[in-house]
Amino acid sequence: MSFVAAAALHVLAPDVGAQTPLPQENELGSVEQEITSSAANLEKIKSEIAAAIKEQEAVSDRLITIAKTIQSQETAITAAEERILNLRKEEIILRADLAEKQEILSELLAGLQRLEQNPPPALVVEPHDVLAALRGAMMFGTLVPELRGEAEILARKLTRLDRIRTAVEKEKSALSTSVTSLKTAQIDLDQLIAQKKQLVFDNSGKLAGEKRRASELAERAKSLKQLIADLAAARLKQEARKTREALALEAERKRQEAFLLRPSVAFSSAKGRLEYPVQGQILKRFGQDDGLGSELRGLAVATRAQAQIIAPAAGKVEFAGPFRSYGQLLILNAGEGYLVLMAGMKEISADIGQSVRAGEPVGIMGKGPSSVTLLGDQVQEARPVLYVEFRKNGEAVDSAPWWIGGTKEAFKDEISQ
Repeated sequence: MSFVAAAALHVLAPDVGAQTPLPQENELGSVEQEITSSAANLEKIKSEIAAAIKEQEAVSDRLITIAKTIQSQETAITAAEERILNLRKEEIILRADLAEKQEILSELLAGLQRLEQNPPPALVVEPHDVLAALRGAMMFGTLVPELRGEAEILARKLTRLDRIRTAVEKEKSALSTSVTSLKTAQIDLDQLIAQKKQLVFDNSGKLAGEKRRASELAERAKSLKQLIADLAAARLKQEARKTREALALEAERKRQEAFLLRPSVAFSSAKGRLEYPVQGQILKRFGQDDGLGSELRGLAVATRAQAQIIAPAAGKVEFAGPFRSYGQLLILNAGEGYLVLMAGMKEISADIGQSVRAGEPVGIMGKGPSSVTLLGDQVQEARPVLYVEFRKNGEAVDSAPWWIGGTKEAFKDEISQ
């Protein structure tokens, strides 16, 4: 018999020889056993949370890999599209040039046909017509080499035209393969994002459920102990222990999560080491005219339709959703007082309170112009535009020193000329 049960018996049992347990005593003992079991369950959940956080880490690694694959495929698609466009331009120029030569070639061919029908007289046959013979010979001597040269030029241009057509078909086939691979990678990406969110949801649900159970047990114990005055101190001790266990569990979860998601280097020391959050073309930089009579406080990057957006640095999501003229806004707390703001996305996949690693996908762009109105009317851009801003203690700072390559473009142009 426990100390609590013995104390209850001492207070409530009549002074008789028989030591029959009271119903309240039996129920209180059962509640105590359940409280002990709940404490063991909390310890078990602590281990499950630690394992789940490690699993989330593995999912994050796979997300980063797929995001890099998607951006590589997007770059390949853009290059293929540019090569096809250049080949189309060359084909149009070549066709126009052939069309211009057509009239000259037609006149030369017609002249040759006339000479074949009425050749100049030979000196031996018609010695009296020496002047006509000389004129005919001169015409043949002039026209035949010129016609041969034009024919060779025409043959080369026709051969080039055939090669262009073959190259266009080859580029189209490569482009189709890249687009198919991109769609497959995007499907895998969506599944992994859903898996990570489900892991967080499952663990949070287990922890909340066990906390509710512990609270219900405490209420039952409290109602019973109200009948046993001498057990007030024991009740307070049990509740304090339960609170300490819950706080310790929460602190351990946060400690493990912070340990696994901590950045490899401090944000202030990451200058020159951050990847741009998207593949695209920089339209405006920090300090340039924003089109509204002020200086731009961030970076404007034009992207391809539905481009993948990644976190440039590790941090915790402070805000995710629509906000005034920013459109869809994501605010990432990178530590040391630094915030990373990204606006203009069509969809944000990260949630408020979620920790993300550098390179982890956080959203996608739309198909057309973004809803960001911070750039004024001077940027006439049909492509989606991502706006990126760094802040230190609430004040905007130039992000250029942080990017790999400094003030270079957001992607390396590998399109062949």
